[in-house]
Amino acid sequence: MTRENPLLTMIREVCALGRAELERPSTAEGDPDAGRALVQGLRAIGPDGEPSDISLSLALLAPRAAYFDQLVLHAIAAGVTQVVNLGAGYDDRALRLRHSGVRFFDLDLPGIVADKARRLQATGTDTAHLALVAVDLHTDDVAEVLARAGHGAHRPTLFLAEHLALFLEPGDVASLMAGLFDRAAAGSTLAMTAEVHAADLDSDLVVSTVDDVKFGGAGPLHTIQSRDAWLALFAKTGWRVGNADDADNSDEVTAVDHFQVTVAGRPTQIQTRFLTATA
Repeated sequence: MTRENPLLTMIREVCALGRAELERPSTAEGDPDAGRALVQGLRAIGPDGEPSDISLSLALLAPRAAYFDQLVLHAIAAGVTQVVNLGAGYDDRALRLRHSGVRFFDLDLPGIVADKARRLQATGTDTAHLALVAVDLHTDDVAEVLARAGHGAHRPTLFLAEHLALFLEPGDVASLMAGLFDRAAAGSTLAMTAEVHAADLDSDLVVSTVDDVKFGGAGPLHTIQSRDAWLALFAKTGWRVGNADDADNSDEVTAVDHFQVTVAGRPTQIQTRFLTATA
């Protein structure tokens, strides 16, 4: 089993603690306080041995969390009965957005899944509608994992990959997207965040520069590509990308600036785009 980069563990916990600070929607059957209960005791320890400053992450988390929450609510309203949350970590969507007839699948590394299950049991949370599924996306076939978990490939599914792809190798991202397409009935949707750089830069150079400059060579970020490269990957794996991220007449936030780094002497903005595709 792949050993997790400690920086990724910190980032996961920063996101979990940050999301718990946000005002987020819940359904009539959902638990609006689930997120805060779920993250009790997490500390998000940084490389200096001190807890991270959660407030620094809120500007990125707020629009991203709202975007994916609304996708789930829209899917439920449209009659979708399966929601697969990939790299779910300590996210509480399955608890806040609980709805009769809808089954949630939260996928993550075995250790994270076991800890989440322990936390949910300790709080007495009803998880009858939730499948916690252990997976290593570096080595496991996600289609096989979902099949064993009881996911129905004949019913439409909303697949969520929020803040996940950048931590996977490019080949693993492609395998994941292809595997999800294998489980996607007509009417299914894949929504994911994609880290994007300017079209005229080399992706390998961008990733290596980010690793050196921001993480001292120990970075957990692996997949940053041009927008065209992302769109080509969606098409190659069978997905049809909508134009939500290009809508000029929408108030919905579909991209945020993530960070800036100097690549080959040029200040470069890395942006997080929210891309949605259909099967």
